[in-house]
Parts: sequence; structure tokens; C-alpha cells
Amino acid sequence: MHNNLITDLMDLPDLVATDLIKTEEYLVFVADYKIDHVKCPVCGKKAEKIHDRKTQMIQDTSLRD
Repeated sequence: MHNNLITDLMDLPDLVATDLIKTEEYLVFVADYKIDHVKCPVCGKKAEKIHDRKTQMIQDTSLRD
């Protein structure tokens, strides 16, 4: 799979696609951050520790309709 193609089409430059799952109704891609650090949501500086990461499902608009 060409990892940059999916994230480029969806305008998600900070992510890299790691897996693609096809179902009868959906085309799901799994992505992760390209970088191994995050910014503090309060001050914007590089965070020394990551407290947790949550899986998040995001639905985009339909491509075929």
C-alpha cells in the first residue's frame, strides 16, 4: 500500500496509513502519527511524557454517492 496516497488525499500530513480494511459498507484505513512526540495542548511545547493515546474513529463523507 502506498502510505502517502491515502493521507495526501484526505489532507492528513501528520499521519501515515498502516493498514487498510475493506468491509461491505466501508473502506477503513488505520493510521498513526509520523512523529514520536506530541505537543502540549496548553502551551504548544514538546511534551516530555505521553499520558495516553486513544483510538478514534472518524467518518468522512461518502466517496461514491
